[in-house]
Amino acid sequence: MARGTSPCRFRACPGSGSACGGDIGAACTVAQWLRYWLATDQGIRPRTRQGYADHVRLHLLPALGRIRLAELSFRDVRRMFMALAGRRNRYGRPLAAASLERIRATLRAALNEAVREGLIDTNPARGLRLPAAPRPRAQVWTDRRVAVWRATGERPTVAVWTVPRLVDFLDSVRGDALFPLWWLAALRGLRRGELAGLRWVDLSLETAELAVVRQLVQVGGRLVSFPPKSQASRRTVALDPQTVRLLRRHEREQRTEGRFWDGRAQVFTRMDGSPVAPTT
Repeated sequence: MARGTSPCRFRACPGSGSACGGDIGAACTVAQWLRYWLATDQGIRPRTRQGYADHVRLHLLPALGRIRLAELSFRDVRRMFMALAGRRNRYGRPLAAASLERIRATLRAALNEAVREGLIDTNPARGLRLPAAPRPRAQVWTDRRVAVWRATGERPTVAVWTVPRLVDFLDSVRGDALFPLWWLAALRGLRRGELAGLRWVDLSLETAELAVVRQLVQVGGRLVSFPPKSQASRRTVALDPQTVRLLRRHEREQRTEGRFWDGRAQVFTRMDGSPVAPTT
């Protein structure tokens, strides 16, 4: 890795230098580089950028921010993650292995860009070994687990309802204006962002098919449309006759209420026609 404090390919930092302290080069600190990277990398999706920004603010700046970028070492990185592994979250539990892995991914992405820019020779976060993040296994949300959750707050990481519990839920929301949304989520497995981003043009009720081609993501208080995150997420979902009937009735109700303008309109909206937020 490059050592010393001599500048390397200096460039002006956006925002009149207030965010990262002036020009960016090999002599800058890790804090300056991280802020510059967040402000200038246009290839990061907004939701991912928000996660990166949280990792930078909460973990990377306090631990590494004052070190010069050219002097950041593997030992510095390892020391930070050892400290993070002993930290407790707001619930009094250690940071999960998956959280540590995401923080490392943020740091690696930022330092890989510094390598590409010629500011450092190698990425000091490479080769760092973290505890393997266990893949959560789905557990059935039984009456006993519900009772434990109500008494202690303990719940499975991934829980699935029993068929009777799912039926009870659908019965309880049958009169809701967004009942078809709950139906699709329960029986066709669409994600929240996919449901919020679904447009009438993406439905073919004549052939009983639904195309998942976009999703709505909430970023900084705004709803932003994106394509699905992976090719596997782009898919066509077959619809059963009962689902088709529900969606046809939902379309008629939207037209009657004046919330259907054209095929580009959202399938699921608020009463004023605005899209439903995936976090609602």
